[in-house]
Amino acid sequence: MAGDVVNFKVCSPLKLHSGLTGKRHANYHYSYNVPFWVIQKRTMRKLTTILLALILLTGCMDINTTDPIETYKYWAGDKPPDSLKVLKGQYWQSTHWSREYIMYLKLKPTKEWWNKFLEQNHLPINKDKWVRPSEAPSWFEPTENSIKYGIGGNFDQGSRYFQDTLTGVCYIYEIQL
Repeated sequence: MAGDVVNFKVCSPLKLHSGLTGKRHANYHYSYNVPFWVIQKRTMRKLTTILLALILLTGCMDINTTDPIETYKYWAGDKPPDSLKVLKGQYWQSTHWSREYIMYLKLKPTKEWWNKFLEQNHLPINKDKWVRPSEAPSWFEPTENSIKYGIGGNFDQGSRYFQDTLTGVCYIYEIQL
């Protein structure tokens, strides 16, 4: 039977399942008939979504340091001037876009630097009772000889600035949440 042709009857899964019949084979995929620009647009949308997700996720690492110089740089945006000796520091910054941070600094500035700092930031002497935060580092202990500065009022989040009148050592606690 070398010349016999055998016909097999194959049923389409569409025809068996729902009674639908089409002009395409059962293994036909819809994307074979979609124009290239539509496929390209979908691919670009997926790539853009993935790229945006990666950018957002890689920028989501908080900053946490106990290095005094790094603490000053994160806080002031520049390295400390020669008129300032940074002794200790601790800095934490959240991943939030609003730049939430908590900073502790112990430094020995010149009188000129400290007075200019107080003037530029409009920091009056503050007589309110202040409680040292429980998460403050152990070295952050302003003495009884310290003058306390801070803005107070409704917009005060608790930032305080201390200057020891005997040693000239200053402590800065700044919080922005």
